[in-house]
Amino acid sequence: MSKLNLDKLQQWIDAGRIDPTKQITVKEIIESGLIGTVKDGIKLLGRGKQDLRQPIDIMISRASASAIDAVEANGGKILTRFYTKQSIKRILRGESENSDKPLPVGKEYVASVLAQARTKTFKYRLPDPTSREDIEYYRDPAHRGYLSHLLKEGESPSLYFKVPIPRKRVENAVREARKQEKKVDREDLLW
Repeated sequence: MSKLNLDKLQQWIDAGRIDPTKQITVKEIIESGLIGTVKDGIKLLGRGKQDLRQPIDIMISRASASAIDAVEANGGKILTRFYTKQSIKRILRGESENSDKPLPVGKEYVASVLAQARTKTFKYRLPDPTSREDIEYYRDPAHRGYLSHLLKEGESPSLYFKVPIPRKRVENAVREARKQEKKVDREDLLW
């Protein structure tokens, strides 16, 4: 994972190499020469966060908590998106679209997704994460992951650990079950 600090990004914006009015993506960062080689994504770090002067909209592989705070404190928006080495190459060649929306799940969406894909000139779509660690990272709203909309209210981004059930909810369920047990059907009684 290549690292990018906020102070270096601000220098590139000041020099006019990156346009802060548009969304800054991996493609713009690499094509501007801000980062030379990219292995499997770019991580935004918070060094020089006091130098950031304008709001930016950035879509990047990963981001540190201090970088997220600095971008959002200036009124900007940050989104973390999963990339592979191959998908970055395809984005740079113009064979893939840099999308922040994951594929919809379900049979009812297949026809509409295929129809949209056939109208576009791009050959490939960006892959979604498959490893548990990556899925958990991009589901986490604290990391501003693009899959965070999949979490239900009170649900944890972790696929392994469940959120503990509140004690009151458990006690209420037990109380209701006991009430049901106490109710005896009068027709079954002999006298």
